[in-house]
Amino acid sequence: HETIYQLIYNNHEDLGEEHQYLRQGRSKRKRRKEIKASQGGIIGRVGIENRPAIADEKIEIGHWESDTIIGGNHSGVIVTHVDKRSKYLVAGLGKNKTANMINQVTLSLFSEIRDSALKTMTFDNGKEFSGHAIIAKALGVECFFATPYHSWERGLNEHTNGLLRQFFPKQTNFKITKPVELQRAVNLINHRPRKSLDYQTPDEVFYEQTS
Repeated sequence: HETIYQLIYNNHEDLGEEHQYLRQGRSKRKRRKEIKASQGGIIGRVGIENRPAIADEKIEIGHWESDTIIGGNHSGVIVTHVDKRSKYLVAGLGKNKTANMINQVTLSLFSEIRDSALKTMTFDNGKEFSGHAIIAKALGVECFFATPYHSWERGLNEHTNGLLRQFFPKQTNFKITKPVELQRAVNLINHRPRKSLDYQTPDEVFYEQTS
Protein backbone atom coordinates (compact mmCIF):
# COMPACT_ATOMS: atom_id res chain seq x y z
CA HIS A 1 0.00 0.00 0.00
CA GLU A 2 2.89 2.37 0.68
CA THR A 3 3.99 2.20 -2.95
CA ILE A 4 0.49 3.17 -4.08
CA TYR A 5 0.47 6.13 -1.70
CA GLN A 6 3.82 7.31 -3.02
CA LEU A 7 2.62 7.13 -6.63
CA ILE A 8 -0.51 9.12 -5.87
CA TYR A 9 1.12 11.80 -3.73
CA ASN A 10 3.92 12.29 -6.27
CA ASN A 11 1.39 12.41 -9.12
CA HIS A 12 3.20 9.64 -10.97
CA GLU A 13 2.75 9.94 -14.76
CA ASP A 14 0.17 12.68 -14.24
CA LEU A 15 -2.29 10.54 -12.30
CA GLY A 16 -4.20 13.72 -11.56
CA GLU A 17 -7.01 13.71 -8.98
CA GLU A 18 -6.67 10.17 -7.63
CA HIS A 19 -5.92 11.58 -4.18
CA GLN A 20 -9.64 12.33 -3.79
CA TYR A 21 -10.25 8.58 -3.41
CA LEU A 22 -7.90 8.29 -0.45
CA ARG A 23 -9.35 7.91 3.06
CA GLN A 24 -8.56 11.55 3.97
CA GLY A 25 -8.75 12.96 0.44
CA ARG A 26 -5.53 14.95 0.83
CA SER A 27 -3.37 15.93 -2.16
CA LYS A 28 -0.30 16.14 0.05
CA ARG A 29 0.77 13.76 2.75
CA LYS A 30 0.57 14.98 6.32
CA ARG A 31 3.74 14.16 8.18
CA ARG A 32 3.43 12.13 11.36
CA LYS A 33 5.15 14.78 13.45
CA GLU A 34 2.57 17.28 12.20
CA ILE A 35 -0.22 14.94 13.20
CA LYS A 36 1.17 14.54 16.70
CA ALA A 37 1.69 18.27 17.05
CA SER A 38 -1.90 18.98 16.03
CA GLN A 39 -3.19 16.74 18.78
CA GLY A 40 -1.44 18.72 21.46
CA GLY A 41 -0.30 17.43 24.81
CA ILE A 42 -2.68 16.41 27.58
CA ILE A 43 -1.46 17.65 30.94
CA GLY A 44 -1.18 14.89 33.52
CA ARG A 45 -1.66 12.15 30.93
CA VAL A 46 -1.04 8.64 32.34
CA GLY A 47 -0.60 5.87 29.79
CA ILE A 48 -2.61 2.66 29.70
CA GLU A 49 0.51 0.69 30.57
CA ASN A 50 0.09 2.02 34.11
CA ARG A 51 -3.49 0.84 34.46
CA PRO A 52 -4.07 -1.96 37.02
CA ALA A 53 -3.78 -5.35 35.34
CA ILE A 54 -7.12 -6.42 36.80
CA ALA A 55 -8.87 -4.09 34.36
CA ASP A 56 -7.90 -6.38 31.48
CA GLU A 57 -9.05 -9.49 33.33
CA LYS A 58 -12.68 -8.34 33.17
CA ILE A 59 -13.56 -9.94 36.49
CA GLU A 60 -14.82 -6.89 38.36
CA ILE A 61 -17.18 -4.04 37.64
CA GLY A 62 -15.83 -0.50 37.47
CA HIS A 63 -13.26 -0.30 34.68
CA TRP A 64 -14.67 1.91 31.93
CA GLU A 65 -13.65 2.64 28.34
CA SER A 66 -14.67 6.12 27.20
CA ASP A 67 -15.09 7.88 23.86
CA THR A 68 -17.24 10.26 21.82
CA ILE A 69 -19.37 9.93 18.69
CA ILE A 70 -19.45 13.08 16.57
CA GLY A 71 -22.59 14.19 14.75
CA GLY A 72 -22.76 14.97 11.04
CA ASN A 73 -20.84 18.14 10.19
CA HIS A 74 -19.74 18.24 13.84
CA SER A 75 -23.32 18.85 14.95
CA GLY A 76 -23.22 17.78 18.58
CA VAL A 77 -21.70 14.74 20.24
CA ILE A 78 -22.58 11.59 22.15
CA VAL A 79 -20.34 10.78 25.11
CA THR A 80 -20.05 7.04 25.73
CA HIS A 81 -18.68 5.00 28.64
CA VAL A 82 -18.71 1.18 28.67
CA ASP A 83 -17.91 -1.08 31.62
CA LYS A 84 -15.37 -3.72 30.57
CA ARG A 85 -16.75 -6.52 32.76
CA SER A 86 -20.49 -6.21 32.07
CA LYS A 87 -20.47 -4.32 28.74
CA TYR A 88 -22.94 -1.93 30.37
CA LEU A 89 -23.25 1.35 28.46
CA VAL A 90 -23.99 4.86 29.67
CA ALA A 91 -24.25 7.63 27.10
CA GLY A 92 -25.29 11.27 26.95
CA LEU A 93 -25.70 14.09 24.45
CA GLY A 94 -23.49 17.17 24.34
CA LYS A 95 -23.69 20.34 22.27
CA ASN A 96 -20.00 20.30 21.40
CA LYS A 97 -16.72 18.43 21.89
CA THR A 98 -15.06 20.77 24.39
CA ALA A 99 -13.48 19.35 27.54
CA ASN A 100 -15.94 21.27 29.70
CA MET A 101 -18.92 19.79 27.86
CA ILE A 102 -17.51 16.25 27.98
CA ASN A 103 -16.93 16.61 31.73
CA GLN A 104 -20.41 17.99 32.29
CA VAL A 105 -22.07 15.10 30.44
CA THR A 106 -19.82 12.49 32.09
CA LEU A 107 -20.44 13.69 35.64
CA SER A 108 -24.17 13.75 34.98
CA LEU A 109 -24.11 10.19 33.61
CA PHE A 110 -22.32 8.81 36.66
CA SER A 111 -24.23 10.79 39.27
CA GLU A 112 -26.40 7.76 40.09
CA ILE A 113 -23.75 5.04 39.66
CA ARG A 114 -22.53 3.42 42.87
CA ASP A 115 -19.00 4.30 44.02
CA SER A 116 -18.11 0.60 43.96
CA ALA A 117 -18.60 0.67 40.18
CA LEU A 118 -16.12 3.50 39.68
CA LYS A 119 -12.49 2.38 39.55
CA THR A 120 -10.80 3.41 36.29
CA MET A 121 -11.54 5.17 33.02
CA THR A 122 -9.53 4.81 29.83
CA PHE A 123 -9.76 7.47 27.11
CA ASP A 124 -8.33 8.02 23.67
CA ASN A 125 -5.95 10.95 23.20
CA GLY A 126 -8.41 13.58 22.00
CA LYS A 127 -8.30 17.02 23.59
CA GLU A 128 -11.92 16.58 24.68
CA PHE A 129 -10.58 14.43 27.52
CA SER A 130 -8.01 16.98 28.67
CA GLY A 131 -10.22 17.70 31.68
CA HIS A 132 -9.68 14.18 33.03
CA ALA A 133 -8.33 15.47 36.35
CA ILE A 134 -11.72 16.97 37.16
CA ILE A 135 -13.44 13.66 36.39
CA ALA A 136 -10.91 11.75 38.49
CA LYS A 137 -11.42 14.00 41.51
CA ALA A 138 -15.22 14.19 41.25
CA LEU A 139 -15.80 10.47 40.73
CA GLY A 140 -12.85 9.03 42.62
CA VAL A 141 -11.55 7.13 39.59
CA GLU A 142 -8.09 6.72 38.09
CA CYS A 143 -7.85 7.97 34.52
CA PHE A 144 -5.64 6.49 31.81
CA PHE A 145 -5.04 7.08 28.10
CA ALA A 146 -4.67 4.47 25.38
CA THR A 147 -1.57 4.36 23.23
CA PRO A 148 -1.97 6.68 20.20
CA TYR A 149 -3.20 4.84 17.08
CA HIS A 150 -3.97 1.70 19.14
CA SER A 151 -7.78 1.74 18.95
CA TRP A 152 -7.90 -1.97 19.84
CA GLU A 153 -6.87 -1.05 23.40
CA ARG A 154 -10.43 0.26 23.74
CA GLY A 155 -11.99 -2.36 21.51
CA LEU A 156 -15.14 -2.80 23.59
CA ASN A 157 -15.92 0.91 23.39
CA GLU A 158 -15.27 0.99 19.64
CA HIS A 159 -17.62 -1.98 19.19
CA THR A 160 -20.32 -0.44 21.36
CA ASN A 161 -20.13 2.85 19.47
CA GLY A 162 -20.74 0.78 16.36
CA LEU A 163 -23.92 -0.58 17.94
CA LEU A 164 -25.09 2.96 18.63
CA ARG A 165 -24.38 3.89 15.02
CA GLN A 166 -27.05 1.39 13.98
CA PHE A 167 -29.54 3.76 15.60
CA PHE A 168 -27.76 7.01 14.68
CA PRO A 169 -26.05 6.96 11.23
CA LYS A 170 -23.00 9.12 10.58
CA GLN A 171 -24.88 12.15 9.28
CA THR A 172 -27.17 12.36 12.34
CA ASN A 173 -27.47 15.83 13.85
CA PHE A 174 -27.03 15.25 17.58
CA LYS A 175 -28.01 18.84 18.36
CA ILE A 176 -31.60 17.97 17.52
CA THR A 177 -31.54 14.37 18.75
CA LYS A 178 -33.75 14.02 21.81
CA PRO A 179 -32.33 12.50 25.02
CA VAL A 180 -35.24 10.06 25.13
CA GLU A 181 -34.22 8.75 21.68
CA LEU A 182 -30.67 8.14 22.84
CA GLN A 183 -31.78 6.51 26.07
CA ARG A 184 -34.07 4.17 24.16
CA ALA A 185 -31.11 2.99 22.06
CA VAL A 186 -28.92 2.61 25.16
CA ASN A 187 -31.64 0.56 26.89
CA LEU A 188 -31.97 -1.76 23.90
CA ILE A 189 -28.20 -2.33 23.86
CA ASN A 190 -28.03 -2.90 27.62
CA HIS A 191 -30.89 -5.40 27.51
CA ARG A 192 -29.51 -7.43 24.61
CA PRO A 193 -28.28 -10.90 25.74
CA ARG A 194 -24.58 -11.44 24.98
CA LYS A 195 -22.92 -14.76 24.27
CA SER A 196 -19.77 -13.50 26.04
CA LEU A 197 -21.89 -12.97 29.18
CA ASP A 198 -23.39 -16.48 29.07
CA TYR A 199 -26.44 -14.93 27.42
CA GLN A 200 -27.09 -12.55 30.27
CA THR A 201 -27.65 -8.90 29.42
CA PRO A 202 -25.20 -6.12 30.34
CA ASP A 203 -27.90 -4.68 32.59
CA GLU A 204 -28.27 -7.96 34.49
CA VAL A 205 -24.52 -8.43 35.00
CA PHE A 206 -23.89 -4.80 35.98
CA TYR A 207 -26.64 -4.56 38.58
CA GLU A 208 -26.19 -8.08 39.95
CA GLN A 209 -22.58 -7.26 40.80
CA THR A 210 -23.15 -3.73 42.09
CA SER A 211 -26.28 -4.29 44.19
